[in-house]
Amino acid sequence: MATPAERAMASGWNIDLVMVDGAVEAATLLDNMKTMRTRHVREDDIFICTFPKSGTHWVWEIVNMIVAGKPTYAKHWQNISWLDCRTEQEIDALPSPRIIHTQRRPGQLPRDIWKFKTKVIYVNRNPKDAAVSTFAQASKQVWKDNPAGKCTFTGTWDEFVTLYQDGCAPFGSILEHERQWRSVKDIDVCRVQFEELKQDSVSIVKRLAEYLERPLSKETYSAIAEACGFENLKQASEKIKDQTYHNNWQQGSSGYFRKGQSGEWKKWFTVAQSERFDRLYEETLNEKFPY
Repeated sequence: MATPAERAMASGWNIDLVMVDGAVEAATLLDNMKTMRTRHVREDDIFICTFPKSGTHWVWEIVNMIVAGKPTYAKHWQNISWLDCRTEQEIDALPSPRIIHTQRRPGQLPRDIWKFKTKVIYVNRNPKDAAVSTFAQASKQVWKDNPAGKCTFTGTWDEFVTLYQDGCAPFGSILEHERQWRSVKDIDVCRVQFEELKQDSVSIVKRLAEYLERPLSKETYSAIAEACGFENLKQASEKIKDQTYHNNWQQGSSGYFRKGQSGEWKKWFTVAQSERFDRLYEETLNEKFPY
């Protein structure tokens, strides 16, 4: 019987995939993952943990501004501190306080996070919207190390959503990812909901600042929220930031920043697809689908 990784590659995913800790992962991450649990953690590190397409860039930029104390964009793309893709030496070279982001599940992270009671922010999103956003990006995306020039995913939406629901896609199941993060104990995780951040970004910026023990003025919270609004952050990321850690994209793609909307899944999911996702959500997380 084919593994989920083999099934994904046979059904439209054009990257080498392997099974790691029971989940599908890109083969290019294997070397970095071998050292993940033993990587050095500094006491002032901040970890931002997400599943892909759940608001990583958004929250990473907000946290950088909170640490800076002003609405100034970070110089580099957030990929500079992507734990999954950067070598141990590259991450160690970052100045403190390091704002590190990762798509790892809790059991795969450096053990010293629990030793130091590191600040950890977990961001989650309506998984149906995350699925749509992932498909839109992967079906246009061409990685810089892809010599064939093929998009990351070349299958149909119907093929994609079935694979995604079954955990047969890079990073595994979004529902299992959330289940494991819900069960984290012994550290104080600040949980941020993508949809709440869209609805009232100023309040969430304030809550993040207070969690990080870096309170700022009301005016600064508002300024950070505005600077990190979708269009402003998109423009800054494409035109202001150093592009060293950017990826190559298929012509016509909107890259990481597409629409930044909530509820678009209703235009994509069939009734049957939506109902199946609802069942899987309830089975995995023991609650009704809330969105």
